[in-house]
Amino acid sequence: MHHYLISDLAKKTQLSNDTIRFYEKKQLIKPSFRADNNYKYYDDEALKRLIFIKRCRSLDMTLHEITQLLEQIQYPEQGCKVIDQLIEEHIQHVETRIQELMSFKTQLHELRQSCASNTTIDHCQIVKQLETSE
Repeated sequence: MHHYLISDLAKKTQLSNDTIRFYEKKQLIKPSFRADNNYKYYDDEALKRLIFIKRCRSLDMTLHEITQLLEQIQYPEQGCKVIDQLIEEHIQHVETRIQELMSFKTQLHELRQSCASNTTIDHCQIVKQLETSE
């Protein structure tokens, strides 16, 4: 069993110390012990969990979704259908986000087309449209 300082975890996971502290504050990881020098030490389980969290975040999962997954992992003997359902819900969130992003892309294209490039910024139609409320 290895014991790591937060700086060791940061190097191994490529996460910042602040991010790791944030995950600890959210109780997604916990130190295995605090030494006499008041430094917190983390074990292999914390490292494994951070890698898991980082991977989930890279898939744009929310902390709430990650927490739900981690809660289910505590019961390894149950059927994995519940995990499948959580991922299916996230797929739906991603689909919704794709639609939002496509809408943003369309709006941005329309905004860009309003520009007459040979004018000055104080006459720029893009800026003017962004400044006006809908």
